[in-house]
Amino acid sequence: MSTESSKVPPAPRLAGIRSRWLSAATVGLHDDPEVAGAALVGSLGAGRADDWSDIDLLVVVDDAHLDNYAVLGRLPSGPGMLTAAFDARHNGPRGTRAVSGQHLVDGLPLWVDWHIHPISQAGWPTDSTVIFDRRGFDRLAATFAEHLSADEHEQPTPKGPAEHQALRLALVPIAGKRIARRSPETARMIEFLGGPYAPDASWRQHLAALRQLLDGFAALGLPDSVAAGHAYLDLVKETLD
Repeated sequence: MSTESSKVPPAPRLAGIRSRWLSAATVGLHDDPEVAGAALVGSLGAGRADDWSDIDLLVVVDDAHLDNYAVLGRLPSGPGMLTAAFDARHNGPRGTRAVSGQHLVDGLPLWVDWHIHPISQAGWPTDSTVIFDRRGFDRLAATFAEHLSADEHEQPTPKGPAEHQALRLALVPIAGKRIARRSPETARMIEFLGGPYAPDASWRQHLAALRQLLDGFAALGLPDSVAAGHAYLDLVKETLD
């Protein structure tokens, strides 16, 4: 773990939920013969994760099956239930797919980003941790972030107002994570979610702004996500108090 991540307050409950979910999902990937390989990317893959880190997975499948795997119902899952899913193909190079989801485990939200790449574009980034590889794919000369930014991206799929609001609701815990990490980007993210831009606010004021946003999102009719958001912010407060 890096020096920077070691300064982040611990949240063993979140780390435990993540570990349980990932262990079960990994078994599901292993058991699917159509998955040619899988790796952890992002902070977990690079070995710089902290207890608050989410899960980023890179999955390689046959080119012809790419779109079949670009739905969370086709990909394996761990314990809990899926509360939100979003097509995120615009986050990947052209010819790849990506999908993001919020899972509710033991009353807390867990965010998972899946990157689905075809065999014709397969390769393991330098900062990834390979889970398994049935084909012996090469290592790339780039990190995962460099790989994603090197090529032209897929066009985003259109989202209506309701889906945009559902996405903002699901991202409230991500903003809460930034509060826990004392990130300088916290104020900008709260603004993106529809709250006030207050870069000089205290962490308690940032939490209050997020709680107000959650109450506003209640009209979307997604009570599980709203409750999970409040539970996450409760955990942030307990950790920082």
